[in-house]
Amino acid sequence: MKKNLLMGGLLPALVLGSCGVAGAQPAAMDTLTAIEQNPETVNQAKAATEPVTQESLQEMRRQLEDQLQQAQELQNRLNAQLGSLEKRMKKVEKRSWEPQVDIHGYGRLRWDKHNFSDFNGTDRKSVWLNLFVNHRINDRWSLHSEHEFENDLSSNTGAYKEHGKSRPVLQLYAQGRVGDVNVKLGRFYLQSPYKFTYDEKVNGWQVNYGIPTKWGRKAEFTLSSGTSTSQTFHGDTENTKNVWDQYYENTQMLSLMGVIPVAKNTNISAHYGRMTMRDIHLERKTWSVGFDTKLNRDLKLTAGIAKSDSETLNKSHFIQLQYKEARPDVPGSYDFYIKKYLQRGHTGMSNWFNDDIVDVTRGDDTPQLDEKSNGLNRWDYRAGEFNGIRIGLDYVPVRNTKLLLHYTYGKLGIFDPDNHGGNHDGEKKDYSFLRTQLEMYF
Repeated sequence: MKKNLLMGGLLPALVLGSCGVAGAQPAAMDTLTAIEQNPETVNQAKAATEPVTQESLQEMRRQLEDQLQQAQELQNRLNAQLGSLEKRMKKVEKRSWEPQVDIHGYGRLRWDKHNFSDFNGTDRKSVWLNLFVNHRINDRWSLHSEHEFENDLSSNTGAYKEHGKSRPVLQLYAQGRVGDVNVKLGRFYLQSPYKFTYDEKVNGWQVNYGIPTKWGRKAEFTLSSGTSTSQTFHGDTENTKNVWDQYYENTQMLSLMGVIPVAKNTNISAHYGRMTMRDIHLERKTWSVGFDTKLNRDLKLTAGIAKSDSETLNKSHFIQLQYKEARPDVPGSYDFYIKKYLQRGHTGMSNWFNDDIVDVTRGDDTPQLDEKSNGLNRWDYRAGEFNGIRIGLDYVPVRNTKLLLHYTYGKLGIFDPDNHGGNHDGEKKDYSFLRTQLEMYF
């Protein structure tokens, strides 16, 4: 009887003990297989045991497999319960630590100086306040808004006065998830990669989907559509409505962009966009590709090219080299960069030029230019391209602030008014732009 207990209880216990937890099933199977192939090992381990038969070993194997299956089922149930508990804990923590309404933003003190050939320069000082309000509806959906206020310290006027209206609400949209897809609905801010071909608000919808990559960053694809403001039809030879209108506010836009990691510190970007004047059904398409890569720990290179299907002013490019990075949360951090442009007006989908570069017919300083025109007509100096460089420095003096200083210099290429902007007449005018700005975040 004792021998039977030894064989029926001690031997399986030894086998199970050698296997560890239920996750060590292969080891247990190997042990039983070895015993089946060489029953004498049992006698060597326990000299006083009864002879072992193949039938008893098969029965032991069956019992052990049943026990292991039960243990695995129990482990699966425990894992499921732990996973459910973890999700509930995260929801409780999120509700406890994330407020229902979050308000943050930044203020800007800005001083801009533009200088043009044949015109006296402009000098404009302004103060800005941007507030972002986020309202969490539930775990999947939230409501977001941006409110902008500006005062021109040079003329003591408020924002957008020159357009005869005020727009304190720049963005107002709902954001959420449908499955693994991120969704936006409403009025939101859209930027193409590097703000190269699109940088404007959209009244419409957006879907975004990310695919994990081995580089630890997702490949992001974003599709957007809606109505927007565009300057790309200004001076277009096929614009039969008003060829010299600068802003077309009821423009239908479609945008598809992707940013794909291809190496540890390298991304490739692409953008396709289409703008349509609704009333005359005039379409303009733009394509752009670019990349950004870290050459070493502190040096970053970014470049891009773009082309549109417009007959004129339809190619642009840029290249930028940046050293270090200024981060508002790291006092004393800084960066230095140099950027080379060739911007042409019919390449971009939204703005005529990027990075607040203007000619004498655009921007917030046109009233000053009229006062200092020396009898010249600004509209005879409308520009279709900018070719030049920018040198910039950003510095963080204290936490949650940033000081920006950049200088832009180059040539503005003038439209040919006699041909309604269809040809660039080759005349170049000097242009420079100096900005000093202090940002404060809260």
